[in-house]
Amino acid sequence: MPAAALVAMYVGEDPARARALRSAQPGGPAPRWEIADTSLAGLRAVRQSDPDIVIVDGEVDDVPALCRDVRAAAPSAVVLLLAEDTSPPPGVDGVISWALLRNGLPGNVFGALAEVAAVARTPGNRVTGLAAQEIAVLECAARGMTAEETAAELGLTPAAARSALRTAKSKLRASSRAHAVALAIRAGLFPP
Repeated sequence: MPAAALVAMYVGEDPARARALRSAQPGGPAPRWEIADTSLAGLRAVRQSDPDIVIVDGEVDDVPALCRDVRAAAPSAVVLLLAEDTSPPPGVDGVISWALLRNGLPGNVFGALAEVAAVARTPGNRVTGLAAQEIAVLECAARGMTAEETAAELGLTPAAARSALRTAKSKLRASSRAHAVALAIRAGLFPP
């Protein structure tokens, strides 16, 4: 992916951090920056933008939930957490230091991240456009689990598990739960 085509998005509530990211001077062509807040409308903006890189502000409330929602909205993006001295929650590819950002990002970090984004896109997501949660729900369905059992295993509500399965079926254009599982297996999303 050429660096000129890079789309980067900040998800958070801090205008100073958004300005700092926009003013970072990469060694190559600058990314096109988009900003989204942490609301449902912000997550819809993430989904519609289909960014290459998403930087989630680590100072927001309930960082793990926001990171999970961002990953579901942008399954093929490189997701980074903007924080200090923390390990990334599940679904996050890494942490970028706020101190590093304030002092200026080194070289063509955005170009390098674009290359990572191109490699990090899993074949299943490229083929089907399924979010990680939808794949996980399909895998549970493949093991014969009910919505309640799936919800308990994945930390969801039964309604969220059913909704993720409906969305997966729709994206796969499957006529039934079994058909969706078969298509997911055929696409190599998980072992049969």
